[in-house]
Order: sequence, then structure tokens, then C-alpha cells
Amino acid sequence: MQIERGGTYMKEKILNFLNEGKPLLWIKAQNFNEIENIIVEGLNAFENKRYYVYEKGTTINRQNNSVEVGMGNLFTTLDELYPQGIRKIPVFLLIKDSLAEIVDENNLEYIKEIVETKTANPKYNFTLIVVDQQNTVPEDLREIASLVDEDEQKRTTEMALKKAILDITKIEKIELDLAKLEKIELDLDSIEKIVQSLKDDIKKITVGDKSTELKPTFEDMIFVKGGKYKPSFTDEEKEVSNLEVCKYLTTQKLWQELIRNNPANFKGDENRPIEYISWWHALEFCNRLSEKYGLRPVYNLGKSNQGLLMINQLDGTVVYPDVADFNKTEGFRLPTEVEWEWFARGGQVALENGTFDYTYSGSNNIDDVAWYTGNSKDTTQSVGLKMPNVLGLYDCNGNVWEWCYDTTESIESGKSYVYKAYDHSNVYRRLKGGSWCNNTEVCAVAVRGNSQATYAYSNAGFRIVRTVL
Repeated sequence: MQIERGGTYMKEKILNFLNEGKPLLWIKAQNFNEIENIIVEGLNAFENKRYYVYEKGTTINRQNNSVEVGMGNLFTTLDELYPQGIRKIPVFLLIKDSLAEIVDENNLEYIKEIVETKTANPKYNFTLIVVDQQNTVPEDLREIASLVDEDEQKRTTEMALKKAILDITKIEKIELDLAKLEKIELDLDSIEKIVQSLKDDIKKITVGDKSTELKPTFEDMIFVKGGKYKPSFTDEEKEVSNLEVCKYLTTQKLWQELIRNNPANFKGDENRPIEYISWWHALEFCNRLSEKYGLRPVYNLGKSNQGLLMINQLDGTVVYPDVADFNKTEGFRLPTEVEWEWFARGGQVALENGTFDYTYSGSNNIDDVAWYTGNSKDTTQSVGLKMPNVLGLYDCNGNVWEWCYDTTESIESGKSYVYKAYDHSNVYRRLKGGSWCNNTEVCAVAVRGNSQATYAYSNAGFRIVRTVL
């Protein structure tokens, strides 16, 4: 059995540990959710596994997210799971921020015994993983534990950057003393800024005016060249940056790979679009997909329980959505309404070939391109079955409404909605494209729908995009 290696230091170390079948891993890191996502990805390679998380007196069975009543402290948890290791079913225990309990004499000896048992008998199937924000591995466990240290990653990155700077100076025949360079202190924000600057310079050198040759993040993403146009809802010309756009609505298959549940009302085919998810759920998915591909997540969801969203900029700043610049992001996100109408209509290609003003995305005949009340049979359909638009994008109209980033003005019956940039105090979010339960008029590109961000419907899903400069 082999687990696919990831590209980052942390991911590579963790997945290597799981591949090698070692007994104890100690991880010093701040972002527990990110670490657990990596662990869960690695555990997908193990069949019939049991996975538990212990934190401060509570043990959760991650198979069903239930609390194990009989495992109310670390000792009882170890005592319950230890015997299970002799079985063929692998057992994994993730211990979070519990140093005080770990160094307790009884627990410490128990952990040593577990490690000794697994070291002596490779068929023993109980594995311990500790994640601690502040503390490195205790001295009593140092020789028997594998170690992943976020600070080590920072140091490694810093040294690599300094070496790269030195190499560049050599190429440019600039004299720079290595000893002096070693004294340069770079914090994470500085590193991030330098990396992004290098990325931008590389793009300028290697891409130039050949933006269409950029390799998409993954096979279902399509490059859409930016441009200027007048959206249907305003007389003001708007500019759209270069984008990657997923050719399909987000499917139930892709959703389950990352979120590991399926809230959809219409199941039975994993290639049907995911639906019955709120706007906030869509943002969470975008962040997880960004992390999967090693991209900085766009959305800061730390205050989402308060209905407040912040945006992560590549310079390290976190800003309010109404002033955020998506040209300074790299992760997956929801499109703005301006972006959505641009690619749904076919973008620059459609402008040049005279098809930009089609009623629907790719056609004036709705049956060519969309599932709606006239042909849907009152259900969603698998993505990609209808004709794509000129850019190769499917189902921009019909099947399910697509969540957009934007909020709306106050809604008044019978009046047109007014375009507005993101306003976090507004609970309504824009929806575009119509759905399986809408008629021909509602499914037109120009039609603007809306709903509260916390609501979920069986006719509302989303499509992912990301900015590419």
C-alpha cells in the first residue's frame, strides 16, 4: 500500500509517516484543521480503519463523529484502544493539545509500551499522532517519536530563499557576502511576499502575452481570458481579470472527496451537481480545495459563525470583502456576478464571433444547453450532458442555480436588483443561471436570483473559479 506524496513539507512528512507504519508521530503546528485534513487524506488509503481524536477529556470517533462515553481521559482512551491494535483493523488516535496528560507518569509509560509493542511486532495496528501548538516532543519520547515541526519548515524555507537570493546575485554578478546574508531575518510575511513576487516575475517571463498556454490547476479547469464589457444589469463597463473556471458545476463526487458527506437531495449519480448547500458551505469547500492543491485559501472563515467573512490577500493581510482584491489571491473561490456573466456569455471569444448576446450560455435554444422545467423531469441531471458554450463550459444555465460572491441591495418585489460590491451586513447573496425547476425566462443569462447566505435549496449549487495573472 502506498499513499501519494504531497508537495509541501508538512504534508510530505505526515504522509511518509503513515506509509512507513511507524508507531508515534509528534507534530508541532498551529493550524490543527489543516493538519487533520492531511491526516484524513492519508488515512483514506487504509481500509476498514478506526480513527479517533482526543482533546482535553473528550474522545471522538471520527467514523460517526460521536463522543465515546467510556473514554473520558487519556488513560482510559489508551486503555480502550490499545488491545484493538492486535486486530487486523488499523486504529489511529490523534491527540490534540494534551501535553499535561501525556507527560503524566501512567500515560507516558503506556505510550512507551504501545510504541515498543508496535516496533517489536509490525502487525500490531495501533498508531499515535500528537498535534501540539506550542510544545515540542517531551524528552522521554524524543528517541522513539517521529517529529514534524512547523518551525523547521519555516527555517528550511528561509534558508532556501536565502540560497536562491545568493544564486541570483551570482548570476547577475552582484557581490553579496553569504555570512551577511545568513544574518538576514525573514518573517513569514516577508517570505510570502518574496515568493509571490518571484511567482509574478516568472509568469511575466514565461507567459508574456501567451496567457492561454497556462496549465490549469486540474483537468476540469479552463483558462478564460479577461476583458471589458457592459453587464446586463448596469450601463457601466466592467473589467474581468484572467480566470480559471471549472467547466462543470461542482459535482457530488468532488464534494464528497473533500467534505465527506453528501447533503444533496437528488442522489444516485455522483456526477450530478451538489445542491442543498448554503453559500457558506460553498466557501468552506473552496478553501479545502485550495489546500488540496497547495494554494493559499481565499476565505478567512474564523468569524463565519457571526456572519462575518474576511479575505486572505497574498501579501499576508486579511481584509474586509468589500475592499478585497481578488487579483491578490490564488485559491479557489466563487465568481463575482460580473465574472459569472462574462464567462457564461462566452467572454472575449463570444464577443469576437458575435454570440455574446445569446439568451442562454452558448445558444438561443434552451434545450441545447440547459436542464429546466421543460426537460429536467423534476430533478437534477449529471453535469456535462448538454452542449457547452464557446469556452467549453457546461450547465451555466439550468440544472442548479450558481452561488456568486456578491451581496444584493434591499429586495423590493417587482423591481430590478442593483449591482453592489460585497457588503457583509447584507444577508442576501446573488444566484445566477436558473435551475431544473425554472422556466425558460428564469434560466436566461441576464436573470438575477438571490437568497440568504445561510439557506440551502435542492436547486442551488456552485461553480469554482480562481484568478490567474
